[in-house]
Amino acid sequence: KPEMREILSKRVKKQWEDEEYKQYMIQKFLEFYKSNKKYQEKNNRILNENQKRYWSNPENRRRWAKKVKEYFDKHPEKRKELSLKAKKQWQDKDLLKWRSQKTKEQWTPEFRLKRKKSYNQTYREKAVKLMRGIFEKYEKFDKEKYNQERLKLQDKSLLRFDTICQRFFDNNEARLKEAVLNYNHRIKKIIKLKKRMDVYDFEIEDTHNFALASGIFVHNSSRQARDRHFQAILPLRGKILNVERARLDKILASKEIKSLIIALGTAVAEDFNLEKLRYHRIILMADGDVDGRHIVTLLLTLFYRYFKPIIEAGYLYIAQPPLYRIQAGKMIEYAYTEDDKAEILDSLKKEKRPTKGGYPGISIQRYKGLGEMNPEELWSTTINPENRVLLKVKIEDAKEADRIFDTLMGEEVLPRKKFIQTYAKKAKNLDI
Repeated sequence: KPEMREILSKRVKKQWEDEEYKQYMIQKFLEFYKSNKKYQEKNNRILNENQKRYWSNPENRRRWAKKVKEYFDKHPEKRKELSLKAKKQWQDKDLLKWRSQKTKEQWTPEFRLKRKKSYNQTYREKAVKLMRGIFEKYEKFDKEKYNQERLKLQDKSLLRFDTICQRFFDNNEARLKEAVLNYNHRIKKIIKLKKRMDVYDFEIEDTHNFALASGIFVHNSSRQARDRHFQAILPLRGKILNVERARLDKILASKEIKSLIIALGTAVAEDFNLEKLRYHRIILMADGDVDGRHIVTLLLTLFYRYFKPIIEAGYLYIAQPPLYRIQAGKMIEYAYTEDDKAEILDSLKKEKRPTKGGYPGISIQRYKGLGEMNPEELWSTTINPENRVLLKVKIEDAKEADRIFDTLMGEEVLPRKKFIQTYAKKAKNLDI
């Protein structure tokens, strides 16, 4: 009954006004709590869930931050008192020993490497961004202005000009200037095209030993990303000629194929000489979409038909750019396969980051083309010999390879149609 509820409530409140009764009940509860392990586990679990729910609310965090600030503003002596207390605590040798051990456990080689990588990304990004701002304001590349602005901003993550140049650009100011000039390109004008068109460029230098790139705008990022001391980029204009359907005279008349033959230095057909090959690591780079795969297939057909000794010698490779860029906070990971992506996401979920969009606080970018990556990303993921992933092209069964090339790239339509119908259901990574 409501009347009885009110009577009991008043009685309980009066009991809890008695300090002796209050201490007695606290003691009895502690005895019960310490003697009941299951209750401890249940209680801890409930409290943990409730505090997580409470502190996940931004409004609660803001309210308590305001309260704490107001408290210390009104009681400045408390700040000093807590400071003295902390200093006294850290004089305890056992505490210092424990903290030292915990720090050693946390600072694993993997953690140090990840931390260094993250810090370097921040240092480089901030410096280049500031230099770009100075360039836009004063219309010149001015390192003195950069150092002045850096000191004015008092941002410790803005390193000195000389340090940035040495650490990230091998003391090459020209490379640094190029990175600044190409930072954060802006769209000036958008023109609608009535039909699709290929946009390519061509460049080859006479002493490098790197590669062959194909794809719209890939040449821009590739040329900026490469190391000019030992890497060259040969962009191609559109899809090259399908050599499976062309005579040798038509093949040699193709500007793109002619450029490739000159770059390789081996000549072709009866004049082919593997000893004159200028590069011992020829890498095919193309977008990850259908057009990119088609270009790689055309190039493989060309090499198989007219440069087979290069494949047999193990000099032909296919670049493997990442499929995904996964970012959680300041940490950035690249996934080269779907399995990589799943593994990275699983590891991030275990860290119990705040949930967003079905994944724990993570942004996932799917790369459809090399041109979507800036030069720094392309270098670190695809071109840098330290960590790039390459597939070596091999011909395990020449007859089988010859049959498949002839089926897929030849003039006969029916064998190709039959092949596609047979293997269509087994195809993966379709780009539709």
